[in-house]
Amino acid sequence: MGGTFYLKSSDTAPVIEATLTDSTGSPINLTGASVRFAMLEPRGAVVTIDTGATIADTTNGVVRYSWAEEDTATPGRYRAEFVVTYEDGSVETFPNVGYHDIIISQ
Repeated sequence: MGGTFYLKSSDTAPVIEATLTDSTGSPINLTGASVRFAMLEPRGAVVTIDTGATIADTTNGVVRYSWAEEDTATPGRYRAEFVVTYEDGSVETFPNVGYHDIIISQ
């Protein structure tokens, strides 16, 4: 399950960073993969962000997303996830259980 990440409205820092791990806690190898960051309203009805994320460390599964000002313009509580597309075309979402909780305050 992901943790809670706090920002103020229109902030672009700090970036959100996560280490993607398998069920044993070992980092996922992201060689040849691409990663998207998705942020949704709490009920999942509206996707507010669905765009590319950066792989910061391929062999240790570290990914990050750098906020744009419009990403954090609307205060509220959101849920977020990183979606990995592996070299073979398979897709896996992280965290595997739950979401990263994003809280944007005024």
